[in-house]
Amino acid sequence: MTPLDYQPEGPLQRALNRIDRLNWSLGGAFLWISNICLLVMLGLTTATIILRPMSMAPYWMWPWTMVFFIWLSFFGFFALYARLKDVRIDFVAERLGPSGMVITRIVSDAATLVVTGVLILQIPKVIATSNGVYDGAILPAGFELPRLALSVPLFISTVLVALTAVLDIVKLAAGMPENVTDHHPEV
Repeated sequence: MTPLDYQPEGPLQRALNRIDRLNWSLGGAFLWISNICLLVMLGLTTATIILRPMSMAPYWMWPWTMVFFIWLSFFGFFALYARLKDVRIDFVAERLGPSGMVITRIVSDAATLVVTGVLILQIPKVIATSNGVYDGAILPAGFELPRLALSVPLFISTVLVALTAVLDIVKLAAGMPENVTDHHPEV
């Protein structure tokens, strides 16, 4: 059941479901951004493969391929988590019954908050050490991409993943079911 399928009972559940729907949609937007990064990355790699034997491949193609690979991974971090395509152990939890599902839900959210908490605590250090530019990733204005631009999608995704885990804990406390899906609802 996704937030689009759930019928809330009462004002608190309606409000949480609206937030959950927004989070679900944002996960879809990040999925699209990740796919666009993949397409650009593959396009640049294809162009490099085709143009290199003809000595026509610009040197900036490889650095931008790496930039889009990094962005794909970082935007995908939230997309996978929000759209329920992360690693799940439901087959074990289901054998433990309803209480097993609740326990694994809490443990999963707690583990997510620990991991994202560690990442969030590292943000100031990453910002402080992200000096300079990413060599060769030339922008249209002629200067190179600042190194910090590589990490911004990770910061955004990490905060959104943490908020998603908090939202799930609040939903559990409000008596709402966990989001589960075996398919892509967009199809």
